[in-house]
Amino acid sequence: MSSSSASKRPLDGRAVLLILVGVALAYQVIIPFIMILWTSLKTARPGDPEFLSGAVTFSNYLRAFGEPFFWKASANTLLFSIASSFAAFIPGAFLAFLLDRTDIPGRGWLRAVLIGRVAIPGILITVSWILLASPNIGLINQLARDLFGVRNIVNIYSFWGMVFVQAVEMAPLTYLLLSASLQSMDPRLEEAATMCGASTWSMVRRVVLPLSLPAVCASMLLLFITTVETFEVPLLIGGRAGVPVYATEIFYNTSRTPIDWGISATYSMALLAITILLLFAYFKMLRFEGRFQTITGKDFKPRQISLGAWRPVFTGLAGFLVFMITGVPLVVMLYASFLSFYQVPSAAAFESMNLANYTELLQMEKTSTTLINSAIVGVASATVVVLFVSLVAYFVHRTRLPGRKLLDVVSFAPIAIPSVVLGAVFVWFYLLVPVPIIGTLTIIILAYFTKFMPFALRFVSNSVMQLHPELEEAGAMSGASFLRGFFQITLPLIKPGLMAAWFWVMIQSFRELTVALLLARSGNRTAAVLIFDLWDTGSFLKLSAFGVLMFLVLLVLSLMSYLLTRRFGVDRAT
Repeated sequence: MSSSSASKRPLDGRAVLLILVGVALAYQVIIPFIMILWTSLKTARPGDPEFLSGAVTFSNYLRAFGEPFFWKASANTLLFSIASSFAAFIPGAFLAFLLDRTDIPGRGWLRAVLIGRVAIPGILITVSWILLASPNIGLINQLARDLFGVRNIVNIYSFWGMVFVQAVEMAPLTYLLLSASLQSMDPRLEEAATMCGASTWSMVRRVVLPLSLPAVCASMLLLFITTVETFEVPLLIGGRAGVPVYATEIFYNTSRTPIDWGISATYSMALLAITILLLFAYFKMLRFEGRFQTITGKDFKPRQISLGAWRPVFTGLAGFLVFMITGVPLVVMLYASFLSFYQVPSAAAFESMNLANYTELLQMEKTSTTLINSAIVGVASATVVVLFVSLVAYFVHRTRLPGRKLLDVVSFAPIAIPSVVLGAVFVWFYLLVPVPIIGTLTIIILAYFTKFMPFALRFVSNSVMQLHPELEEAGAMSGASFLRGFFQITLPLIKPGLMAAWFWVMIQSFRELTVALLLARSGNRTAAVLIFDLWDTGSFLKLSAFGVLMFLVLLVLSLMSYLLTRRFGVDRAT
């Protein structure tokens, strides 16, 4: 065939679909990045005619950088992130070592509880600790006042209160980040150290810890990134304590009157810049981690370290930490949910317990509405995201079409956009575009699509890379079209990865507050937003009842997802 006839050959179905996927990514990913930068360079609000004019200005940056408040928020953001990351890492790493490398009993149950705890919305954890350690209503302060006449022995509304709650929130994530590394070490290195006369703790210090160093550094960076963009703790605790950070300032300048779009975008650019730099360092660290790999083709199980006489001590310590991380929030919520008014535990308090809060909560129309909204958003987001990333993973790993590598980069790029920035950007964009979806569930689904796509892509890409192409080639030789082969051969073969990704997105859709709160209106509020509404109106007891229900539902969903990924061998995708 001549070159001229080849150039006139029409695009096949895969090329057309690749173009459509690229257009969708440009709309969902590239435009939000452009919107953040453009809004920061404009004084007009999105929707005004001047907003689309070519004139730009740096006045928002000059205004922000010239205010001491901006630098106060900058310092708070960095200090809060550094302190919380270290405070979360210590108990999380300690639990990872005990549960994955020692012989303490019950480690399977403790591990499952920690993994299930990751799915619990951060706002519930924050509220439970406020109910426990608030100066006015906190149970600890009430007991100290009644028993010893001491007032305000703890105050959650402080910078260190923020650090403590955020550390408790992120400790399970620390465990997950380090668990895979500790379980993947070749035990022959430890056995060699032992044969050379090294004691158990010397072997841990000289072999296990050095081999874990890259994973430790990468985990610390990811914890720092997570804290930089965190929202619930700074909003509920930091707002009362007078500790501003970037995330809360973006929210306040976007949701409170008078709205200052320019300053909000400027804070968004600052937060985005920090996140991108940290992610760059994180991925560099992951490449460095390859120098410490010890996994070979031979099958092995990680060596369990005997704790000897210290076993009961470390078992009790592990149980205590898991209870503090997971049990305390659930117990506080459960206790408060049965009370008629918030009070310290006593015989009278237990006698007065009833189901009134649950009854009133279930009779509230907005309860059923928000749960239905969350279910719709969760199912729609999970389904759309999984189908889309399946196409992306297929094009990237199974074809040689030009532009496929760019798809992978653009699909993963939203991981750099903090949730509070993403929610604000979708508000700005749809104030500009004449598409009437503000105040509907559609805008939340679109935002979740962008937010969860990078994570779902990791699940599905791992499954696609493990798939041998011979079955797809056999289908093509039998006359199957691309779409038929994709839906009837490829997707069924990567079903475990698809199911794991679907469950993960579904769970995250239920627990996500930041994006939903920025996009929420009267008709599209979700379950997480209802929790914030109940807190904002002072309905602490109904909030506790609703929190217990969400605790149980999300814990079950999380454990189902974990068991599913373990069964089909895709848990390392996370």
